Amino acid sequence: MAKITKDALVNRFFKADEYSAATLSDDLLKKYESLAVDVYSTRQVSVSEIAWMAIQKFSRSLKVGIDHYQNMYFTKVLKIDLTYITVIKALISVYDTLNNPLMGIAYDRTRTRWGKARPYVLATPLPFFLLTAILYSGALIMGGNTVNDPKKIIFVFITLFLQETFSTIFNIPTDNYPTLQSPCPADRIAVSLAQSYAGAYGGDIVSVVYISLMSINNIGGIEISQPVMFTVMGLVTAFFGTIGTMGVALKCPERVLLQPKPAPLTKTMFYVLKNKYAMRNVVANFITSWWSNGGYSWDVITQLEIFGGGLNIAPLYGFYHICNVLSMTFIKPIRDKIKSYRNIVIILRAWDFIVEIIWAVGGWITMPMKKWWVSGIWFCIGYGLNGLNNAPATAFEGEIAREINDYTEYLTGERPDGTFGLLTDYINKLTQPLNTLMALFILKWTGYDTTIDSTYWAQDSVDVYRKVFALYAAGNMVPHLVRTIPLFFYDLDGQKKLDMYKALNERRMLIAKENQGKLSEDMSQLIGILSEDSKK
Repeated sequence: MAKITKDALVNRFFKADEYSAATLSDDLLKKYESLAVDVYSTRQVSVSEIAWMAIQKFSRSLKVGIDHYQNMYFTKVLKIDLTYITVIKALISVYDTLNNPLMGIAYDRTRTRWGKARPYVLATPLPFFLLTAILYSGALIMGGNTVNDPKKIIFVFITLFLQETFSTIFNIPTDNYPTLQSPCPADRIAVSLAQSYAGAYGGDIVSVVYISLMSINNIGGIEISQPVMFTVMGLVTAFFGTIGTMGVALKCPERVLLQPKPAPLTKTMFYVLKNKYAMRNVVANFITSWWSNGGYSWDVITQLEIFGGGLNIAPLYGFYHICNVLSMTFIKPIRDKIKSYRNIVIILRAWDFIVEIIWAVGGWITMPMKKWWVSGIWFCIGYGLNGLNNAPATAFEGEIAREINDYTEYLTGERPDGTFGLLTDYINKLTQPLNTLMALFILKWTGYDTTIDSTYWAQDSVDVYRKVFALYAAGNMVPHLVRTIPLFFYDLDGQKKLDMYKALNERRMLIAKENQGKLSEDMSQLIGILSEDSKK
């Protein structure tokens, strides 16, 4: 049997693949040098496409917004103990270990004239969002106030099980769509920003509607039952989620040219090892994947039980929304001043860390006064300062993540987004028991009683609300700090980054020329336009 040497292992797992841009000869790549530069620097995404991508993100954020209240829905509306919900989610996570690999592999190996992601973005929204509507209509459909009703427990298990079946193949393509839509960084940042703001306000709409209705109910203004609230929110989410996502598939073409024939699965499984930047992020995620802030919506508890909800919280959020919009004006000055995306993100995350500390300490000090407006002032200031860097953080963190994915393609010729997602997912499954134990521990540590209705100071405990506010303000600080460490080793910057994109786009142009007859009409037109421009 042939001896496996250290050099052979290094070459197998860590060196560039034979189909990569990193291994092609300079003579071959230089044939497409001008086209490669044009692809990198020319804006190709239209305003209408950006609008559709924003609508799609808005509609998805509606689901994220309603899911934010999922544990409250299970415990306070369906009347199911959190222990049962934890067991259900643990069982589904076991199923994920079989389901997710198949879906991730199918996505990575998909090649069509429409593109890699578009078929999934068109086909999966309807069943995925329909199941969301069914889940949140359960309390209204089945009725009854029996605690731990077996029928409701079975209903939650089946619905979450089916929803999880579609979630991977829905989420991976939609998450990676901006990267496939254009190879131009200016396009990707524009789409990312539009999606970020549309997504933020989509989630806020759910929060404002739910908190406002709960507050009006609490003071006896109107009587709208929570089953009705969740049913309406589920149906609205399903409608906009389906229309918004399918609209992207129909209106937004993919322009990033991929290797027509995927590499064997036995190779792509190890492609994450070739990308040192991705590997560092995987390690950081593994270290923090056991972390939990208790699995409960502490922001909801803060808004309803500390601030009194409704009209009280409206002015507190006002400062944040002003700062959030204002932060868009900081993108260009920050980029012109600092230039390095890595340094920008490190500084912005340090800003968040300092603000979260001030925010949590302020709430801890003011809570004994039992005055919503005193603690609210700290909330208003902290949340507003936290929002001042939202747009730059979104733009530059998102672009670094896309650069890391591009580096994999540069080294291997592939974009194994599904396989990478599976690795992260398996890490989460591996540490799920620790995550669950910590969630239960945190909930016990706070002393918060989940069976009490969410009204102003319902828990009647300064100590409980101190801990609730601290979890809201800084509950995820440790994971954020650990995930920042890989940035200090991120050197895909300056000339190194420009050289990578030049070679990568030359490789894409080579693929385009070799497969002109197999390209979609949109792709062929793009190559033709850029070819004509390069001759001028």
